[in-house]
Amino acid sequence: MNRSRIWISFGMAALSASLLTGCGHASAPPDRWTVYNKWLYSVVTAPGGTVNLQVNITNPHNEERLSLRGATLESNALQPVAPVHVQASQTPEFYQYALLWTVHAAGAYQADPVRLHVNLANGEQSFDLGKAYTRVAQRPVSWLEARIVPGGESGDISHTVHSFDVQFVNTSGLPIRLLGLETAGGFRFSKTGYELNQADFSGGYPKDARPLTDGGVLIPPSSICNVYAEFYPPSGYWNQLIQVAAVLEKRGVRGEEIVGPALYTVNYFQDGRPPAGYPALNVTH
Repeated sequence: MNRSRIWISFGMAALSASLLTGCGHASAPPDRWTVYNKWLYSVVTAPGGTVNLQVNITNPHNEERLSLRGATLESNALQPVAPVHVQASQTPEFYQYALLWTVHAAGAYQADPVRLHVNLANGEQSFDLGKAYTRVAQRPVSWLEARIVPGGESGDISHTVHSFDVQFVNTSGLPIRLLGLETAGGFRFSKTGYELNQADFSGGYPKDARPLTDGGVLIPPSSICNVYAEFYPPSGYWNQLIQVAAVLEKRGVRGEEIVGPALYTVNYFQDGRPPAGYPALNVTH
């Protein structure tokens, strides 16, 4: 089960909801095609594992299609396994192009630049999407069943504390120790806690959660362990794609269980205008 709060971050639903609640057709220029950048990509994968990366280009005032001829992603850390897939959608509130890639982590990288190249009728334009922090797990395992995984959050720029929560169930028949959640870099969890055998998992950091210390927590067979974590987005990053490793130990052997990905996005339109910090395509012919 995939869970997220505020709005669902995946696909078009979040953007549509934010546009509908952000109010109508104000005075933004009709050729203002906004590129959603300011991304932090922090991704731990298993060998050969992939994640989906999405870049949105929107205009809430233009009824004409963009002369989009193609797009490429440039990154050492996150390398596409196939060409871009473009999804176009139109509602009374906006027109959007979603550029979709499936990428794999090429190894261990810290603050590797990720760039977008867009091919339009009037030439190619390039944008800095953000930075990538990646690593490949040395010993990936599937010891726990993640029944509820983080989906992410979406809203406006004032929402500065994000939750990353997961519900594990130990179906292995052996006790497993959870030692922590390890990121690929670029950010850190400000606090991490847990509850054992707590059926209620509504999300957010509960006041009764116990801190997850260096010694971890032992999860007996057939037990449920709810894990709660919070983080503050690093300065300059409005959007985050997060996938982490749960560090586990079973019978003295350590392994890493991949958890995620979760998307955290700023896509709220105030009076019909996207946040001013996002760049725009030059569509002048």
